[in-house]
Amino acid sequence: MSKQADGRAPDSPLVSVIIPTYNYGRYLGKALQSLEEQTCRNLEVIVVDDGSTDDTKSVVARFAPAIVYLYQENRGVSSARNTGLQRASGEFITFLDADDYLLADSLEATAAVLQARPDIGIVFTDTYSCDAEGRLSHKEKGGRDRVSDRFYEELLLGHLRFQTSGTMMRSSLAKRFLFPEDLSNGEDHVYFAKVFFAGKGYFLARPTVVNLHHEDSLRHQVDGTIRQEAAFISAVLDDPFYGGALEYMRRKLTSKRWLEIFRRLYLSGEGPRAREYYMKAVATRPSSLFKLSYLSKAVKSFLRTKQGASR
Repeated sequence: MSKQADGRAPDSPLVSVIIPTYNYGRYLGKALQSLEEQTCRNLEVIVVDDGSTDDTKSVVARFAPAIVYLYQENRGVSSARNTGLQRASGEFITFLDADDYLLADSLEATAAVLQARPDIGIVFTDTYSCDAEGRLSHKEKGGRDRVSDRFYEELLLGHLRFQTSGTMMRSSLAKRFLFPEDLSNGEDHVYFAKVFFAGKGYFLARPTVVNLHHEDSLRHQVDGTIRQEAAFISAVLDDPFYGGALEYMRRKLTSKRWLEIFRRLYLSGEGPRAREYYMKAVATRPSSLFKLSYLSKAVKSFLRTKQGASR
């Protein structure tokens, strides 16, 4: 999609929007419609269909010929994103998940930061969450715009309000790296940790993207996290790109990973398995005991199992 003829400034940079999708035809139309409504008019929209068997192709056809549609055999979201990166020709690059959508001025707002600040390599924004009934929510935390060259640390430790669909990068930075195709969970953090390590970031505190929460995405997160366990840690800390610069984070990251699996198993009702990972987290980093939200879940899980056994 290129909207160059519709009121853009002569020097408006081309923004490539990469949408990876697999059997998300029921969500994709809203994502594409949100791009049609962008105030940023100079767009190249690339949909990478990762082997969908639903109506994805017909959904894209409704927006033709404004979309670059690429079909590939199913190889996973990282492969789809990498395919989009290789095809993108814009000065700026952004990703949009097929089940997310953008506010009308999202791309204009993020592109404006990159145009005004030549020292910034990536800008990312706050997000809204949307439940199954279409209700939007946003956790106000008194955030403000800020710049840092250490956002990679906050991202990996879970201290950053981050959503892949809320980012925009200079093409020269985005194309330096690829998403790890051997990971199906946490692959976006592996990629963006490198981006943040290599370039200065700008956090735009206002929400510009809506992230849809639904059963398909939640189940995928649980399955993927458990299946790959600590592979994410190795993908980050053992990468020669960093030259050992992140080794100081190993115990924190490993403990955090075990706690993440614990929480997701707990919320899925798998108490005994959840507690195994909680104990691994505490063994890795004893100070994990002081994370009261996790401790309370572990105690509740134990009590439920004990009550069930006594019946």
